[in-house]
Amino acid sequence: MRTLTVALRVSGVLLSAACAEPTEIGSDEEGGEERPAVIGTGARADNTHTAVVSVHQDRARCSGTIVRRSAEGDKVHVLTAAHCCSESSPPRQIRVGFDSSDPSLVLPVESFQSHPCYGSRLQSVNLDYDVCVVTARGAGALNVRPIPLASAPDGLAVGSSVTLVGYGVTPALSTIRRRVEASVSEVSPLLIAIDQTNERGGVCSGDSGGPALIQQGGVEVVAGVISFAPGDELCDILGGIGRVTFGGIRDEFLDKVLAGEKPSVEARLIRRSGTTPGPVRDTYIASDKPDQSFGERVDLLVGRPPGTDAVRRALLRFDLDAVPRGATLLTARVGLRLVSRGEPRAISVHRVLKDWDESESWASFEENGFDPTPVATSGTATAGVEAFGVISFDVTELVARWLDGKAEHHGMLLRADDSEQSRLLSSEVQPRYSMSRPWMHVCYVPGPP
Repeated sequence: MRTLTVALRVSGVLLSAACAEPTEIGSDEEGGEERPAVIGTGARADNTHTAVVSVHQDRARCSGTIVRRSAEGDKVHVLTAAHCCSESSPPRQIRVGFDSSDPSLVLPVESFQSHPCYGSRLQSVNLDYDVCVVTARGAGALNVRPIPLASAPDGLAVGSSVTLVGYGVTPALSTIRRRVEASVSEVSPLLIAIDQTNERGGVCSGDSGGPALIQQGGVEVVAGVISFAPGDELCDILGGIGRVTFGGIRDEFLDKVLAGEKPSVEARLIRRSGTTPGPVRDTYIASDKPDQSFGERVDLLVGRPPGTDAVRRALLRFDLDAVPRGATLLTARVGLRLVSRGEPRAISVHRVLKDWDESESWASFEENGFDPTPVATSGTATAGVEAFGVISFDVTELVARWLDGKAEHHGMLLRADDSEQSRLLSSEVQPRYSMSRPWMHVCYVPGPP
């Protein structure tokens, strides 16, 4: 998995999801041996969820869930995380059994397919759509009942309980399957967030791809795919789980792939590639320098410089010509590289109401140049993800209005008037640092030809 911050102001190293202080399992509990358990004092070894399997790559391992079997029975489809299905380190084996180091059956991987909108495929730090379907062969003798996918609505809300299952490593390098009950701390269309502080149940490295299970109609179903766990090596801050019932995941990807059809979704990454503005323009404006423009600077400043009453606000505009006409937008996310930050308060995104270019100044932009009602604010599951030094915002509703012609597309403004100054990288950084330039990631279903 990986380390990232959603809802909490934390920076860390991304871990492949589930570890904490080890707890011992007595011989009277499932598993029958004394082993370090998954994160949380309630974690236990698990011999019941036989459809939860270990997904082995060349240099790592994840978890996964058998969600369907082929009609002839020789193949199984395993749901896991997209970051467990990279081309550089593809899944090689599905190991079935309580202990991944001593499996009862090893199935070779025949193929895998990650969600087309998963960010790393387009070289962006965007962790949405972190799902993959792995197909393994040789399952004719396998006596395991698949766990079905949850149907919408899944009923998840803050305070809901989910069962997390996976083979995540602990400080003692345990390789057994474990489960724990966890409480949902935040939900968005694509994300289920878990508060893992104070030894609450959660996820850590190696649990990536494992299921978050709920009950629907008296049947246990997969409601989410474990994606990330931020913090230190103990993963004791927060866990992130991709939500299966989101239409762009369930209807447009999983149902189609499991039926042997081609997914209908597509993605575009909008980011400046050369030295000219191209598809992206950006700058900032400063109240203490009202006639000065900063379009040629390599940074974007937002907030108040320490010890002053001055205000900086950033302006960005992404050209949407890459999105085909008639497409149905699923999600749009904007991300920027955060290189320094003062007091960690909210940065808000606002719709710009007038045309501008990179020569814009505070005086020329004026106070009525943007809508004071924010469309997104950092510090929530939908709009405040900090990972690898990146801060991103869900701007789906705003971009949908632009594409539908319901609002003029003049871009967006970043504002943090009551916060200390944050420094972000602009599109003017050298081409060799182009991966650090601001980006917009859009996922959509194309319209008719």
